Amino acid sequence: MTLSPEEPTGGVASAAAVGEPVAATPPPRTPAPAERLLERADTLAASARPADAVPVYRELLAADAGHVDARLHLARLLVQLEEHEQALVLLGETLRNAPDQTEFLVLRGGIFTHLRRYAEADGDLRRVLRLYPSHAPAHLELGRLLWRKGLAGEAATYFRRALEFQPESARICSSLGDALNQAGDLPGALAALQRALELDPRDSKTHHLLGRVFDRLGRPDEARDMYERSRELAGG
Repeated sequence: MTLSPEEPTGGVASAAAVGEPVAATPPPRTPAPAERLLERADTLAASARPADAVPVYRELLAADAGHVDARLHLARLLVQLEEHEQALVLLGETLRNAPDQTEFLVLRGGIFTHLRRYAEADGDLRRVLRLYPSHAPAHLELGRLLWRKGLAGEAATYFRRALEFQPESARICSSLGDALNQAGDLPGALAALQRALELDPRDSKTHHLLGRVFDRLGRPDEARDMYERSRELAGG
């Protein structure tokens, strides 16, 4: 049966059918020049030639010196490229104007630790923890600082604290296991490293660390298996 124009169809009438204006579809959003440059730089940074991203980040910062994401991404890339002093300059410029930027403080603290400038690293990381006591990356970096200073037991305390806030982090579990092994807590190290492998079964370093723990526990067969698996995953 054909419905007459007066008969309802059972659905909601369209705006056009009842004479109401139809909203125009908004045009696609065009990214701002800064966004396009950042996207391009980030793509290059993740490529096989990450150094190609450096001039693009610097072009963006020349146009917008206060672009926080560009500064942070460039600083991280410079660390990856082992240009630590350049990264420190960039981070320092930002922190002079915004001294409580936690991501910048944690990154700079990690660089200071790598350069064995331990007092400066400690200052940055503890500043973050005064501002945000539950900041897991700051606890992790402070643990690494203490581990580098040979204070494995104290380092483990901070790794455990970091794990409270990021319990699914394989990296933190592995760091905790390494510190506990150094501190002589072999059962604790075993549990932490096994948990790390549950979270990331393909981490070659964790397999190697677990092999060392099995060696110290007098379990040579399991140690050998871990070393072999570590080599396989590392491609060697």
